[in-house]
Amino acid sequence: MELRQYWELLRKWLWLILLTTVIAAVAAYIFSSRQTPIYRASTRLLVSQSVSNSASLQYADILAAERLSSTYAQMLTARPLLEAAIAKAGLEGVVDPEELAQAVSVQSVRDTQLIDLHVEYPDPDIAAKLANALPEVFVEFNNRQQTARYQELKGSLQQQLQELSQEIQSTDAELQELADATDAESKARRAVLEDRLAQYRSTFGNVLAQLENIRLAEANALDTITVVEPATPPQRPVRPRIMMNTLLAAVVGGMLGLGTAFLIEYLDDSIKTPDDIAHITSLSTLGIIARGKGESEESIVTLEDPRSPVAEAYRTIRTGIQFAGVDKPMRTLVVTSAGPGEGKSTTAANLAVVMAQAGKKVILIDADLRKPTQHKRWGIPNTVGLTGALLMDEISDNLDHLLSPTSVENLWLLTSGQLPHNPSELLGSHKLKQLAEHLLSDYDILLFDSPPALAVTDPVILGREMDGVIIVVDSGSTREPALIHVLSEMEKVKAHVLGIVLNRYQRRGDSGYYYYYYNRYYRDSDESSDGDQNSKSRRPSRRRRKSSQKNWFSRQFSRLTR
Repeated sequence: MELRQYWELLRKWLWLILLTTVIAAVAAYIFSSRQTPIYRASTRLLVSQSVSNSASLQYADILAAERLSSTYAQMLTARPLLEAAIAKAGLEGVVDPEELAQAVSVQSVRDTQLIDLHVEYPDPDIAAKLANALPEVFVEFNNRQQTARYQELKGSLQQQLQELSQEIQSTDAELQELADATDAESKARRAVLEDRLAQYRSTFGNVLAQLENIRLAEANALDTITVVEPATPPQRPVRPRIMMNTLLAAVVGGMLGLGTAFLIEYLDDSIKTPDDIAHITSLSTLGIIARGKGESEESIVTLEDPRSPVAEAYRTIRTGIQFAGVDKPMRTLVVTSAGPGEGKSTTAANLAVVMAQAGKKVILIDADLRKPTQHKRWGIPNTVGLTGALLMDEISDNLDHLLSPTSVENLWLLTSGQLPHNPSELLGSHKLKQLAEHLLSDYDILLFDSPPALAVTDPVILGREMDGVIIVVDSGSTREPALIHVLSEMEKVKAHVLGIVLNRYQRRGDSGYYYYYYNRYYRDSDESSDGDQNSKSRRPSRRRRKSSQKNWFSRQFSRLTR
C-alpha cells in the first residue's frame, strides 16, 4: 500500500478510531475514579556488614555487603515479621497479615547497601506506622539471631565471675577477722588466705578479660541496620493515577481502532475502486458512476440532469463501447451484474438514453423475465412485451406493435411481458435470435437488461449470443469472488465481455477529481452565461480576453507536451 492509501484508510475509518479512543478513555476514567485511593509510605534502610579488621576491607567485602542487602530485602517480607510489625504498631484486628504481605514491597538499590521499603495502604497514617514498625522489628529479630551463638559462652563466663566474686568476698571477710590476731597459727592462716585471695583476683581478672573479648567479638560480628529516612504519612495517593490511566487507555483504544480498521480492510474483499478491478481482471473499466446523497436509484439522470457529472460518465461508457466496436460494431449488448440491487437496470436505462441522444435508434429490452423493472421506470404498461414476441408462432418483419415509444427521441422500450415459467429456455431459444435479427433490420442497437448473473443463468445464455456484455459492479458491495465467478461463467461460453462499470462510487481521493473539475467547468460556464445576460459591463476587455486565451493555449500546449 502506498502512503496515500494509508491516508485514505485513515480518513475512512477516522470515526472508528475516534470512537474507540473516546470509549477507552471514558471507561478508564470512570473505572479509575471509582477505585479506592492507595497511599505509599517509604522507608530507606542502610545495611552495614560487620568487619573484624577494618584494614582488611576489600572489594569482596563490598560485594558481600550488597548481597547481604538483597538477602535482608527478602527477609523483610516474612510472615512472622509482618505479624510482629502489626503488633508493634498496635494494629491487631485492623490490618490482616495476608493483606499486609500484598501491600509490602522491598527492593535493594543497585550497587549500594541501601534497601527501600514501601507499604501501600488506603490509610496514609497506617501505611506510615507499618513502614516504621517493620524495620524496628527486623532489627530486633536480626540482633537476636546474630547474638544467639554468644549467649551460652557469655552466660558461663558471667556465672564464673559471680562465683569468683563470692569467693573473693568470703576470703576477704575471713582475712578481716584475722587482722588483729598475733599468734603463730593465725598468722599462718592469714598467709594462706592472702595467697588464695590473690589467686581468686587473678582468676577473676582473666575471666573478666575473656568476657570482654567475647563482647567485643560479638559487637564486631553484628550487622548493623540503620534507618536512613523514616516514613511519613503521604499526602497524595499513588493509585489510581487517573490522568495517566486515561491517556494510556486513549492510546490503547486508538491503536485498537486502527488495528480493527486495518483488519476490516484486510478481510474486506469487496470491490471499491478501479484499482481493485485491475487486480482481479485485465478488463478495462468502461466508466465510473458516482451516486450522491439524495439521488434516487430509479432516476434516469441522463434525462433529469443531462449536464451532471453522472450523465457525462454514462457518455464516457458509450464512448468506450464505440471504441470496443471499431472492428465489429456492437449492436446487441447485454447489461448484467453479479447480484441483485447493484444498479444494472439503472445503468441500462441511462446508457440507452445517451446512445439514443447520439443519434442511434435504440431498443431497450427488459430481458429480466423474473423481476422486470423497466416498465415501472418508464411508466409504460407491461402487456405483450418480449415473452409475447417469443411465444408467437412466427416472428414477422413488422414488430412495431411490440415496442413502446419513450420520451426520448430514437429510444423504444420492449417490456418483459407476462412472466413465463421457463425464462432460461425462452432466452436461449432460436426465436430470440430471429427476433434480434428482425429488430436490427430497422434499428441500430439492442440493449438487453438481464437478471443478476449469480442468481440465474439467463445473462450467460444471452451473453453467448450477443455482441457484447457489460458487467455492473456496485462499489463496496460486490465481492471479488462474485465478480470472478461471473467472469469465469462468461468465459466458459466465450461471451465477449466489453468491460466493467463501477457503480455507486464514493467521490473521494484522486478518482474524485473528475467530478470536481466537471462540476467546476459547468458552474463557471453557467456563471458566465448568467453574467452575459445580466450585464454587459461585466464582460472582460478585449485585451483581457486575448490574454486569457493566450494563457489557456499555453496551458494546453504545456499539458500536451508533458
